[in-house]
Amino acid sequence: MAELSSPVETVPAVDVRRPAEKDCGLVFSLPHSGSYLPTDFVAAARYDAKHLRMTEDAFVDLLVGFETLEGVWAVRANFSRAYVDVNRHPLELDPRLIRGALPKGALSQSLRVRSGYGVIPRCLSGGREIHAQPISYDEAARRLTQIHLPYHRALTEALAEAKSAHGRVTLIDWHSMPSTTLKSSAETQPSAKLADIVLGDLHGEACAPGLTAFVRQVFEAHGFRVSHNHPFAGGYTLERYAQPHKGVEALQIELNRGLYMDEATLTLSPKAERMRAAVAAVIDGLKLR
Repeated sequence: MAELSSPVETVPAVDVRRPAEKDCGLVFSLPHSGSYLPTDFVAAARYDAKHLRMTEDAFVDLLVGFETLEGVWAVRANFSRAYVDVNRHPLELDPRLIRGALPKGALSQSLRVRSGYGVIPRCLSGGREIHAQPISYDEAARRLTQIHLPYHRALTEALAEAKSAHGRVTLIDWHSMPSTTLKSSAETQPSAKLADIVLGDLHGEACAPGLTAFVRQVFEAHGFRVSHNHPFAGGYTLERYAQPHKGVEALQIELNRGLYMDEATLTLSPKAERMRAAVAAVIDGLKLR
């Protein structure tokens, strides 16, 4: 992965791993594993690179074993989600951040945009404003063209090739979640126990119950507490690509960051091996389904 000081043009928007096997129906998406932040963006932001990177799903690609994956299509975004969030609709544009007229059909009143988490995020967690100044629509459009579009082009092509070869496709959308998010969720439901893993299937619309049940069983067999659709039921990736009636099932997997990393220092924890083993077991099982 490129260092923060690398020129933008040397960093591809997306990395893709292609399986050697033609008959492969398993596709992984990693929309928030990217860590690259353009230097001009960091210079103009209210926070330093370390704080901006706290929005990313740090180490998820490592836990999944992206660099050595075999028998799986895998698509990884390389830019930090603080710069552009590829797990958002490209029209989820925030008028409080972007100057000028937005395109017709802009989804500016979506819950994600109103919360500050549009396709060009306005906020970090806790409502902290990222940008010191509003940006132009031209700048927003440039980020979408250079990063969002190539990512989804690559994912669309991977799904199409997998479906053509295999007939049916299973899309796994890999994420991580701050442990503080889970604590906040538990405060609203005092009787609920904190989850280690959250599986989201858009409340049953993104895949058959068997897929969710299988993944849940594997994680629970490794001693993890699993929640279903709470507090995360799935995002744009599932909304856009899941079509069970057309042979494309999708499941979002959220891993509790507190179980494998130090969230303050963005460093991998010694206890990460337990999570890595569980993720590997899930992947091996999915390959055999």
